Amino acid sequence: MTEQLKDEKKLSLHHNLVQLPKEKRASDVVGERHDMVLLIECSKSNPNGDPDTGNMPRMQPDTLKGLMTDVCLKRKVRNFFSLYNPDGTRLEDDSLDGYRMFIREGAVLQQQIEDQAVEGRARSCFTEWVCTEVQNCDAIENGFKQRISKIVKGESATNDDDKKFVDKVAKRYRAAWEGGKRDKEQKEKDKPEDRALAALDKILKNAKERRERAWRDALCAVYIDTRAFGGVVSTEGPLKGSFYGQIRGPIQMSFAESLDRVLPLDFSITRCASSSEDEDATSEGEEGGNRTMGRKHIVDYAVYRCQIYFSPAFAARTGFTYYDLDNFLFALTHMFTDDKAAPRTGMRVVGLVDFQHSTALGNEHAHKLFEMVKVVRTDAVDPKTGRRKDFPQSIKDYAGTFDGMKFGDGSSGSKVPIATVREKDEGGGDKGLVIARKVVWDIPEKVLT
Repeated sequence: MTEQLKDEKKLSLHHNLVQLPKEKRASDVVGERHDMVLLIECSKSNPNGDPDTGNMPRMQPDTLKGLMTDVCLKRKVRNFFSLYNPDGTRLEDDSLDGYRMFIREGAVLQQQIEDQAVEGRARSCFTEWVCTEVQNCDAIENGFKQRISKIVKGESATNDDDKKFVDKVAKRYRAAWEGGKRDKEQKEKDKPEDRALAALDKILKNAKERRERAWRDALCAVYIDTRAFGGVVSTEGPLKGSFYGQIRGPIQMSFAESLDRVLPLDFSITRCASSSEDEDATSEGEEGGNRTMGRKHIVDYAVYRCQIYFSPAFAARTGFTYYDLDNFLFALTHMFTDDKAAPRTGMRVVGLVDFQHSTALGNEHAHKLFEMVKVVRTDAVDPKTGRRKDFPQSIKDYAGTFDGMKFGDGSSGSKVPIATVREKDEGGGDKGLVIARKVVWDIPEKVLT
């Protein structure tokens, strides 16, 4: 992040969609597990076309339920951050350093990895590690610790007496950073300068791993999508073939599946202009006029459900903070706001429930929490015809409920209703506490029998 984002005095949650644990700040890495349920309404839209089938809506072949891939959902989040700042204001120029997109349209990933901002952060992190190791090394005399640190930071003043020593330290540091091999030199063991250089050589034996770790941390610091979803950056560039090029993000999303069968519709469309003169010569039609044919595919109506998992263990590796999590939840609620196209005008988020555990490992199994969020059909019979409906037609055809959860009205100061889920172990003791936050809920709530 930029220095502005890293300033703890200035950094605060913009949307208050997460609850900070005691003694935690917005800039702290998220330390507890989260499980989320996301519900998306699709009306006369194509939520996720399959290019292998002419962009028809994706479907599960055995159940005929609609599908949306995790890649599709992540793209919506990326698009939101490409248009808006973390506080929800319109993005005028390039994204803030810390909220840039790694996977974006037209990007060359090697150039993204070797971006000047990324390289600068990686080198700064690597330099800091070298200085720390030098300060902690007992084999280096105190007088040389400060001199070596200044040299690797580029702060050493030119001095005729120290020039030879400066050149040797700088050469070692440059070789360690660039990953090259340094020529062996003859050293007199009885001189303090040579003892310091010998100790520095031992420190820089681990330079390769530390350099690669620094590049990974820099990528996560600059790009929000890498920090959240992870990515493979070991194909080209400084992390080619590196273990640290396999970045696992803390946020993993399942495929979204419709609650019921979907009714896919296919329409023919015409265009009254041709793309080229060759196409004009082969165009057909009763009226002529350069008319060409095309097709559009939509789903009549469906509600899709997705599960989202958040791992604090991987958040610690990528540096994903409470500030990031609050902005991610905000992006989920608005990811279809500007994602409007002719086949996606009827897309919106109608449900988002966040289960916030109190420990890193979690206080309850995710599937048990997901089962507490129930959405079912309530339009079994069409009141006009008296026959059972084959497909839902609106959100009013559904009802939702939360087993065992009673949400407050937000009087505690939270912007969203909160409920607590307490489970009892076999001995009757308290198994743990999970806070459920109803971030979005536009589904009619009814008592289900």
